[in-house]
Amino acid sequence: MRRYETLLVLNPELPEAQTRETIDRARRVLTEAGAEDTEVQEWGMRDLAYEIRKHKRGYYILLEYRATPELVMELERNLKIADEVLRFISVSAVKSPRKPVAEGTDGEGADGETSADATTPPAAAEAAEAPAPPTEAAAE
Repeated sequence: MRRYETLLVLNPELPEAQTRETIDRARRVLTEAGAEDTEVQEWGMRDLAYEIRKHKRGYYILLEYRATPELVMELERNLKIADEVLRFISVSAVKSPRKPVAEGTDGEGADGETSADATTPPAAAEAAEAPAPPTEAAAE
């Protein structure tokens, strides 16, 4: 089983009882199908980046769980037919392999390796080392 996260955006005009029913229905689909470690975080009402179905705000809910890909497809199928769900997205949650950098250090971890977060990003470092492309004046 893999770890997944599903973010739901619900219609902001729903009564609280219907919002609870939608959350319970999503949780019930997960638990009945065999999902493990189901957690629900309610982020509450937030502004949307763009208007969806003439709504400028939405009620955000994050579901975190361990499940099979087939179970995620079943959850998404249920969310697609629910009119109160404005948008949703499911992603596989992968923990970062990097070790956090302790405060007060010079970017070196306990094993002596430097962290990419504490130094210049790799793309910026490569751009700084690469020679500048020739200009039209130099080509003449």
